[in-house]
Amino acid sequence: MRFMLLLAFATMSLVAAAQSDSVASNVLDELVVTGSNNAVAKRLLPYTVSVVDRAQLEASGNTQLLSVLSGRVPSLFVTERGILGFGVGSNGGAGHIKLRGVGGDRASAVLMMVDGQPQFAGIYSHSIADFYSKDYVEKVEVLRGPGSVLYGSNAMAGVVNVITRKPRENGVHGSLSSMYGSYNTSLTRASATARYGRFSALASVSYDRTDGNVENFDFKQWSGYAKAAFDISRFWNIGADFTLTNFKGNDPIYPTLSNPESTDIYFQSITRGEASLSTSNRYESTDGVARVYYSYGNHYIDDPRHFHSLDDRFGVLAYQNFRPSDNTDITVGFDFDTYSGEIPMSGGTAHNPGAMGTIERKTITEYSPYLTMSQAMVNRELVLSMGLRMANSDKFKTQWVPQVGVSYSPLQLFTVKASAAMGYRNPSFRELYLYRMANPDLQPEKMWNYEVALSKSFMSGLEGSLTFYYSRGENMIQTVDMKNLNTGSFINKGIELSLSWRPLQRLFVNASYSYLHTSLTNLTGAPRHQYFLGVDWHAFKGFTASAELKGIGNLYVAGQVDNQNYALLNMKLAYDFCRYAGVFCRLDNMTDARYVINRGYDMPGFTAMGGVKLQF
Repeated sequence: MRFMLLLAFATMSLVAAAQSDSVASNVLDELVVTGSNNAVAKRLLPYTVSVVDRAQLEASGNTQLLSVLSGRVPSLFVTERGILGFGVGSNGGAGHIKLRGVGGDRASAVLMMVDGQPQFAGIYSHSIADFYSKDYVEKVEVLRGPGSVLYGSNAMAGVVNVITRKPRENGVHGSLSSMYGSYNTSLTRASATARYGRFSALASVSYDRTDGNVENFDFKQWSGYAKAAFDISRFWNIGADFTLTNFKGNDPIYPTLSNPESTDIYFQSITRGEASLSTSNRYESTDGVARVYYSYGNHYIDDPRHFHSLDDRFGVLAYQNFRPSDNTDITVGFDFDTYSGEIPMSGGTAHNPGAMGTIERKTITEYSPYLTMSQAMVNRELVLSMGLRMANSDKFKTQWVPQVGVSYSPLQLFTVKASAAMGYRNPSFRELYLYRMANPDLQPEKMWNYEVALSKSFMSGLEGSLTFYYSRGENMIQTVDMKNLNTGSFINKGIELSLSWRPLQRLFVNASYSYLHTSLTNLTGAPRHQYFLGVDWHAFKGFTASAELKGIGNLYVAGQVDNQNYALLNMKLAYDFCRYAGVFCRLDNMTDARYVINRGYDMPGFTAMGGVKLQF
């Protein structure tokens, strides 16, 4: 039934659009920067990168960036727990990212970045999912596979690089949108861009709230983002950005997991901020970036432990790309960062050194030079690449991290890629120092990934890719006899398929499918089958309609008797009265599917929201 509904919608879209438009005939050679510190045509990059552009982000009614990406990118899955807000906590936190079955939990192996700047919280070494909104995003590039050579620790399984918008039009332009719907949920955001000569700026603010789909499960969040840039000359640019967010929420689910008769709720208040200064240069045969950044977090969770953590991170990254010839690219880079964290109180008492629920201020410093090279041959049809990072730390042993790859595009008829890359992840403060299982002698986890990919573009606007991968992890951190040890291993292998098609100028169809086979039993947050089908139709002037089908097969959820299998049909309809004003509505889970992703949290059934958008 779910498939029939979407098929009927897509068929009507095709027929109607065919009456009013013509076939698009140009296929763009898309440039990406993730997987390389230089803008490279995606077909020439030997690694697998998925791109979700602004049009696809806007087609989704969801404002949470990671929810939009989950399923739309093959093998990428993000845990969720309700209508709005991922939250944090021992059992209630969601927003864990797994890529090809690796990552998630409290120490992620999938690195989140914003404009190439690595981000993660200090204590648990993972990103805070509620930190990311799609409001100020131009596109997202996802490197599926290890990115440790370029980005270091936490990029063991892959990288999600959020690329923010750049003002392109002179003057000041802005937008304001607000929507309201199920469970007393409201989402309001405003953004503005400015450009005057050499100066450009962007600012975005938002406020979201909901009563939640469970009683006493309310959530509210405000956030702001701003960046500015100035072109010093034709060759040099300076920039700065700042992000601040806070969310608060109640969670009635956590106490019931250990005490079903409890009616207590726990409260969480999470604040995170980030700022950076950067300079970039661009000459004919060389370009590069230098950036200084700082981030901090203040996490308070009023559960039975009264958990309160503080963390901060200071870093410097710099790289320079050199092109000694038209066919040769060389990148030399260096990363430095020092991050620290502490849990000053637990159980309502002041810090007590050695207590299981507290840690005194701990600091780790890392410094890593790296080098990448690529050589194009045979009229740039064949590209060979390699890279090597020397990962140093005052805590862990030196890691030599290599990668090699090849891309072959005979006459640009199709592209074949093959690569082998190593990834690593440093243990988190939690694994090293927190709770009874802590072990300060842990060493980094390691993973090797091998993949082969075939892609093809057609003049009809159809593009497709098929990827086979094999990943082997070792030295993985496991708890054995109540102690964290480097004893774990895994083998993950799978298939990824992605298709995009623009048969008509006003119609865009994209689809993906991924299959995962893992040697691990009861692997949470990693479905065996995952598929996505999206249709975006600009039906006539001012009216757009988008529909998406997200499906999951054989998802293990701890505490559930049966593995989860579900399909979600979502739709967004929008109508612009003029260039300055429009209305839209968002319909999620139209088939009212019942499912669970996080233990103890029933996901909402059918939900609806409507809103207005103003532009100037």
